[in-house]
Amino acid sequence: MKATRRIATAFAIASALFAACNRKPWIQNNDSNAALKALGSAAPAPEYGREFWQGQHDQNTDAWREAVKLCSESILASYPNCLPINEIVQADAQKQAAKERQKNTHFDEMTRRGYDFDAARGLWFRETDMVARKCYYMPLNPNDPADLRSTFQCPAGTQLPKGEK
Repeated sequence: MKATRRIATAFAIASALFAACNRKPWIQNNDSNAALKALGSAAPAPEYGREFWQGQHDQNTDAWREAVKLCSESILASYPNCLPINEIVQADAQKQAAKERQKNTHFDEMTRRGYDFDAARGLWFRETDMVARKCYYMPLNPNDPADLRSTFQCPAGTQLPKGEK
């Protein structure tokens, strides 16, 4: 009887230890803290995958900003739980690059057609029309060499042509 009791006790202790070793370290009460903790785990945490992090990204939470920092500035970048974060960051960068390309394409097209952008008015004006009105293209903020925006300075009472957006 004592042997059976010892075996049962040993089995209970082994089961408890096995359960403690196999528990997921990121399971906590607070999802954000748990998700951040999961980033450091080599075991994938499917509950903190792309859908979870996309929601954090869309809400621009503190947890999202911390996750981006951890996954981009540390050894964690190659860990499985950082992959969804890196994918979202990369998708954002691609969207931003596409916007910049579109903006540059518009800029190139307008300058090819002989227009200059007036940053103060937010409009494109044909350069020849503006020069004919004695308007000159000047820096918008001449005291700030880092500000590359420009505007047309025209004599008082000058009627401007209709600009384009």
